[in-house]
Amino acid sequence: MMIIINDNIRITNDGRHNLIIEERKLVRSTKEGVSDRYEWDVVGYFGNLQALCIALIDVVTVRSEAQSLEELMNELRRLRDEIIRTVQQMKESENNALP
Repeated sequence: MMIIINDNIRITNDGRHNLIIEERKLVRSTKEGVSDRYEWDVVGYFGNLQALCIALIDVVTVRSEAQSLEELMNELRRLRDEIIRTVQQMKESENNALP
């Protein structure tokens, strides 16, 4: 499972029990001739979707570049809409997989 929240935040799982929030980070090269690269770092592990969603709101809020409360609220609304859309798609996939 991989759910892209935005260019720098995604949700994955470990294939067993945990949902994971990951953040894209720039890794600057310290070697000459080697390019900088992006890697995904773990922000946190969560045992259920509710805990993940609460943490995701915090992560998006803290990392926001919003310059006003209105901009921040718009980002959080977009996040809410993306979570709803993704959960609906997951439910539809599950229903289509049933015999």
